[in-house]
Amino acid sequence: MTIINTEDWLHLLENTDYEPAENTPKVYQSYRFSELDIDSVTIDNYKKFLMPSLIEQVEMFIPPSGSFKTPDLRRYLDLIRGYETSTTDLMLGLSLADQIRLTFSDMRTSTICDRYPEINLSEKRRYRCVAEYLIRQEELTKLRDENGKLIKKIGNMQKAVVLYKPLPKLLETLKKSGLGHLIKSVPKIKSDKST
Repeated sequence: MTIINTEDWLHLLENTDYEPAENTPKVYQSYRFSELDIDSVTIDNYKKFLMPSLIEQVEMFIPPSGSFKTPDLRRYLDLIRGYETSTTDLMLGLSLADQIRLTFSDMRTSTICDRYPEINLSEKRRYRCVAEYLIRQEELTKLRDENGKLIKKIGNMQKAVVLYKPLPKLLETLKKSGLGHLIKSVPKIKSDKST
């Protein structure tokens, strides 16, 4: 019988020089906000500071077509940053928007209830609010019939719930955010070849 001497791991921790780096970010920062100082953005210089996708998202609110003043623009940008960087994911520090993007990255139509069966009702409301944000970003869409009516199914709580369909931009956003390696694989459809 061989005896292996192992050090107690607590003893190792006491004798190590390892120190975590200070100011290490604890949450994932969206690529659209990683270099952005919102306090520097005004309605006059927003095109200089914002990413093209953010410019497109805010320019309808800028005069002459919109009524935003600089404080309004900054509040709006802060709200968007909150959607893209606030986190409930303690492991990876992902924003709720990115969690939903990753969940739907298999490109399958589904409901929030089906994708997150364990979350409570108030959490589902938050997820649906972020899903609405992703719809405005053209990353998700609500499934509709040929007449434009929403297609719904009966969810876990026996209520009609909306079906969300992921769009290709969802995958592009994950790749731009450096999360491409976490994208779920999309199963290939086997074609029947008759000979």
